[in-house]
Amino acid sequence: MSQSVKQMFGRIACRYDLLNRLLSARRDVGWRSKALALIDGRPERVLDLACGTFDLALQALAAGKAASVHGCDFSHPMLVAGRGKIAGRGISATVGDALALPYADGSFDAAMCAYGWRNFDDPAAALRELRRVLVPDGQLLILEFFRPSTLWTRTFYATFGRIAPLAGALIARDAGAYRYLHDSVQGFLDPDQARDLLTAQGFTGLRASTCFGGVSHALWARRSP
Repeated sequence: MSQSVKQMFGRIACRYDLLNRLLSARRDVGWRSKALALIDGRPERVLDLACGTFDLALQALAAGKAASVHGCDFSHPMLVAGRGKIAGRGISATVGDALALPYADGSFDAAMCAYGWRNFDDPAAALRELRRVLVPDGQLLILEFFRPSTLWTRTFYATFGRIAPLAGALIARDAGAYRYLHDSVQGFLDPDQARDLLTAQGFTGLRASTCFGGVSHALWARRSP
């Protein structure tokens, strides 16, 4: 990820959770819950890439969808902002780059990434790294906002693009960070392209679910042997 994006997340870390709840009207909690239902069983070792302030990790443990979670994020301030939430929860964390993960091959039984994939400089390379650190047949779960492809999602993001920077300016004193949120979605893959890329990078058995009329997507797949 670019240094400017890394710095941006550092600036908003202390207000990140609050703005997520406000901008989604707390729907983000349900979106993560629905996505986690795609995971089979209770994987022993789970990587949460771009873990941020650990919301997905905590929900995975609470839902019985992970025995243990290791978070990885490129923003140290985000990990610091969330560490109070994980005290005594058995979640560990590391600062790391999605394109050069600091783990040995086959380190994890499952990996998940919530709303971070579009921030990676090379989405395909990130998938290759995730595939590398998964065991054969390991599970991958991605939650993401993809480029709008329907009338409803285009209308939603047109409105969101006006509201989010205002909220960011008022609450986090950073309109640019929430303008970036909108712009990064518009410049990312659409849902079909995302599925095709997963297949091209060695993932099979794709499952998908959507929330809020296709605003939020969840994609699940297994690492091919």
